[in-house]
Amino acid sequence: MTNLLIAAYDPCGKTALCAGIGKKLANSGVKVGYIKPIHVTVEGAKDECLDAAFIGEALELGENSEQLCPIHIKQEELWRSLSEDVENFSSKLKTACDKAGAGKDVLIIESPGGFKQDQVSTLAGYIIADKLDARVLLLICWCSDYREVDILQAADKLGSRLVGVVLNQVPSSKISVVQTESTAYFKEKGIAVLGVLPESRALLGVTVGAIASAVNGEIITFKDKAGELVENVMLGAMSPDSARDYYNRLRNKAVVTRYERADMQLAALETSTKCLVVSGGRPSTSVMVKSEDKKVPVILADKDINEIVSVIERSLAGAGFHQLQKLQAMTAMLDSRFDYKALNTALGLKQRAF
Repeated sequence: MTNLLIAAYDPCGKTALCAGIGKKLANSGVKVGYIKPIHVTVEGAKDECLDAAFIGEALELGENSEQLCPIHIKQEELWRSLSEDVENFSSKLKTACDKAGAGKDVLIIESPGGFKQDQVSTLAGYIIADKLDARVLLLICWCSDYREVDILQAADKLGSRLVGVVLNQVPSSKISVVQTESTAYFKEKGIAVLGVLPESRALLGVTVGAIASAVNGEIITFKDKAGELVENVMLGAMSPDSARDYYNRLRNKAVVTRYERADMQLAALETSTKCLVVSGGRPSTSVMVKSEDKKVPVILADKDINEIVSVIERSLAGAGFHQLQKLQAMTAMLDSRFDYKALNTALGLKQRAF
């Protein structure tokens, strides 16, 4: 059994990468396990690790949350464990990971946090890699300059355990340039680039149901579409003449309007709209008929429209990777943008073909 640690310089997509790689390996006949051994908690926050629970379900592992995410610990306690009681803590980590990896070909281990500006997560990643003899993928967000000296220091610290790096959330317009330049840069440093992944609105979306909950609203039509993903939010405050061109700029969006703006609502329904969020009252009959025809949910919310937009934007910014639609989007992206052959070789799965 081989341990694969997926760590991040910036915490931007580790769970998605774990799930996408895990699903691909499993579909290729590899026996895959998964564990997020350390879940750093915050005072007053819920201890449940939704990331681990989702991957366990997506990979059909049949394990409970305690097995998937065994150690729940506050950051200051984790620092003490890693610096003052490292042997005992490492033993706990190894026991948990050995249990999760029993009977598997590959155990995917999700590292906590990100190395950038987080010494605790950095130390945890190094200790996990060392004590579990893990191969490591290092995820780097495009928002950081991949030439940052700390990235090279991390690579040097990981040494031969480092399989390579993956650059994430690269704007589509820059993919080709970043692919060429980063591959050349890291090759010169003796580091492989296994993937350059574009920014994807589909991976940053939230569900219609989550939006309704966030704005304390009520879905009054097509409640069965509460699981649909919303990727963008737009404010319906344009003039009717320019509304349709305006709404066509973004796909899979939530459109927020005052209830009396039937003109804006009808224009939005002629474009790629996942839901209408209506403030102040119920929309007109013509809007309700059109929403029924287009099968677009309508959410009633008793908030100011600017507040609604702000709430939805915050929801989009903090969206997790807990929907099967996102996993499908991620696996499709990795199929075209990730070097599975290199990973296959690094993990000693040479008999497998991708």
